[in-house]
Amino acid sequence: MSESHERPAQNKAVAIFLLMTTTVLFAAGDTIAKLAVSTLHPIQMLFVRCVIVVAFTVPYALWSIGPAVFHTDHPKTQIFRGLAVLGSSYLFVSGLSYLPLADASAINFVWPLLMTVLSVFILKEKVGVRRWAATAVGFCGMLLIIRPGTGAFHVAALFPLGAALLWSFAAVVTRSVSAHDRALTTLVWTSLVMLAGATLLIPFFWRPMTGHEWLLMALIGGISIAGHSTLVFAYERANASFLAPFSYVQLVWATLLGYLVFGSLPDRWIAAGSILIVASGIYTAHRERVRAREAREKASRSGEAG
Repeated sequence: MSESHERPAQNKAVAIFLLMTTTVLFAAGDTIAKLAVSTLHPIQMLFVRCVIVVAFTVPYALWSIGPAVFHTDHPKTQIFRGLAVLGSSYLFVSGLSYLPLADASAINFVWPLLMTVLSVFILKEKVGVRRWAATAVGFCGMLLIIRPGTGAFHVAALFPLGAALLWSFAAVVTRSVSAHDRALTTLVWTSLVMLAGATLLIPFFWRPMTGHEWLLMALIGGISIAGHSTLVFAYERANASFLAPFSYVQLVWATLLGYLVFGSLPDRWIAAGSILIVASGIYTAHRERVRAREAREKASRSGEAG
């Protein structure tokens, strides 16, 4: 197979449709995970899901690119990313054992704000006053949701918060390797590292599963594959900063499915906090677009001057 990959033409309408589909799939996957975690340990869930994902991803990658898909100039970074995603998945699923789906999802969506902070310290990116202000607003929204120091605080809120922190680390790492490694290479490495990590732990948590549990895990694995595939296809057709605001639609689906399946609705504090997190995330994405446009214009002027 040829190693070259032709990027699809930019098509924002198709990209939005694909991302909207992704939000439905991810919310549905989280809903099924909450059902499964009531009887299965999170490690067992992750192990079975990783097996399903690797069984699909690796053959597809080999068919698309060939053995070169495994090549990376940053193996340690890829391993770190895989472990971060594994830890993030474990913490989020653990949080679903105790928290309503919408609450856990809302807390987890602070990861773009955490990524802004981490990008300053790890990637040495410059963040202006307005983006810092938006980040502060988002963190205020998170505090409204978890309400530390009050009777409403649930220690399990630290699970999705920890998941968000690890996922933001993974996102920053993705930025650092994206200039050198293919997206499919990163996906394969992440899948294999997650499977390796889960395999080391599974002997301590495995137990025979019922037919119902196998069905749930098959659904989670299939939805995970479909969701990540539509996400990749979406980002191939539009810029990440353009698509970022649409990802918050997942909170709507999580709230709806949480009500339909579990009969739970967020209270006014969680709703208010979610609104602040979404607003800050959308504004941050807007500033990303502005900065990208200014960088292109500056480069264009430099080229004309040269």
